[in-house]
Amino acid sequence: MGDLLEFLLQNGGSSIEYRVRREILHEDRASSHMVALQNEILSRPKVRKILAAQHDDGWIGNELHGVYVQGLDSSVSYLLGSGVERDSPPMKRVAQALLADETQGKPYRTTFRGGDALDRGGRGGNKAVRAGVLADLGEEDNALVQDELKTAITYLRDSLSYNTVDDFSVTNKRGIRYYKENAHFPGANHIGLLSATQSWRTTENMELVKTSLPHCMKIMRGQNVSPTFKSGSHFVAPFNFNWYLGDFRIEDVNPDSYALVWWLRSLYGLSTLGGIMDIPEFRKTYDYLYQLVVSKDILTEQNDQSLKRFREVLSIEDSWRSEKSVICDVFFHGMITLHRAGYDMSR
Repeated sequence: MGDLLEFLLQNGGSSIEYRVRREILHEDRASSHMVALQNEILSRPKVRKILAAQHDDGWIGNELHGVYVQGLDSSVSYLLGSGVERDSPPMKRVAQALLADETQGKPYRTTFRGGDALDRGGRGGNKAVRAGVLADLGEEDNALVQDELKTAITYLRDSLSYNTVDDFSVTNKRGIRYYKENAHFPGANHIGLLSATQSWRTTENMELVKTSLPHCMKIMRGQNVSPTFKSGSHFVAPFNFNWYLGDFRIEDVNPDSYALVWWLRSLYGLSTLGGIMDIPEFRKTYDYLYQLVVSKDILTEQNDQSLKRFREVLSIEDSWRSEKSVICDVFFHGMITLHRAGYDMSR
């Protein structure tokens, strides 16, 4: 991995170089070179485009959840993923806007369509999204974050009472499967919040993670679709977790051009949950990612459509006009995910 790491440092843009030095090589971000890189990151075109959408009070975009520039959550996610420090002035202003919790007279929506309904169902609505962004920005002690953490732990614990998908969801006459009322089956919002925080990590809760996650994966094995959420007579797409990530193979990019990027994004978010490598089902999946990186199949086995999706969803390079930029983007995401999961990528 040493040669590949050196390639990233020599050929990657400022975001990739900064994150490799900060996270894998543990370089002091107060050093003159790291400060210079952070300034370069803040000057990148896409970063500047997002920051140009920041309102006077610190909010970014037009609503809470949506694509970057428009949605606060995706904008913050892109900025942090690009290496913008969460204690930087722009990120501090975002946290202040969220903590102010003011909804009246704003030129943007502090919610998103369907968010209230998802809140009522505990399936990742406005409260969950706000809590997730606050946690990513280091505001773990916030009361909203703590409340959502309690919900996440409850869902992990209660999922152990289910034996089949029919225990927490039903299918209507049109073949649409949706969650039963008061169903407590964990979603991406629950697991993502746990991954981003530390205060919940008691011995008991860590054992719960190791028991609940493989149990849920077993329940969902063989299911063609994840349940949706029913609110009155309408259906709202919830934040479902990718319980099928253990089944992924690189050949899946041929029928589904999004298969790799959703798989990688799931593994990246899950990588800091803690104890994840003690779960055989997940260890096997991360080992497969490791083999994809070592063999270089993570790049060479992609097709044009898959690479297009990768660029749309995961890229943090400024452009892909250079083949080296493509290589850096793809291998960086594989390596940083493995590093976060506990693999030694510096050798």
